[in-house]
Amino acid sequence: AMQDGVMPADQDNLANVAVEVRRLSRLVDAMLRLSRMENGKTPLHIEKCDVVALANDLVTVHSQLFQDNGIELTFQNATGHHHLSAEIDPDLIREATVNLLSNAMRYTSEGGYVWVRVGRDRRNALITVQDTGMGIAKEDIPRVFSRFWRSDASRERAAGGLGVGLSLTKEIIDLHNGTISVDSEEGVGTTFTLHLPLTHRKQKQR
Repeated sequence: AMQDGVMPADQDNLANVAVEVRRLSRLVDAMLRLSRMENGKTPLHIEKCDVVALANDLVTVHSQLFQDNGIELTFQNATGHHHLSAEIDPDLIREATVNLLSNAMRYTSEGGYVWVRVGRDRRNALITVQDTGMGIAKEDIPRVFSRFWRSDASRERAAGGLGVGLSLTKEIIDLHNGTISVDSEEGVGTTFTLHLPLTHRKQKQR
């Protein structure tokens, strides 16, 4: 439109173009990473890692950002111990958890709460991100991990995401032979839980 003279090439319109270029760049990068994961081309760097420290550090790093948005972010250690060791790729698990935190902040209104909780069961480390946000309709829950899918309610919000964050998160957890569960109620909030095996077993060729 600016090239054709329909729209003035002023600072506001150029700024809009710049924003969209950056958004598309992030989308392309996310799709490339998702494709590599699906094709088994993402190397895992497995090491023994303290999941309690990992999650607590993420909460510390992101607390100010949540506070700036009027949301209280809290860490809870439900393991009964100071440490919880698991064989994981810490960088990928940080990315998966940050994706959940990003969603929680995006869909939780000012004055809301988000909790990051670390627990365990017999075989898994559990990282839970719970919010008091807008929630997800029961019929929509099976589709939340589909790429580009967003609920009708979330589409109405100005701060919408790219629609691939949860797909990436699920692929990361699949690479760890783990699972991700979701529980949600509209108008009440959403809880995502990462179930990560304490001991990593090499995945068969996909």
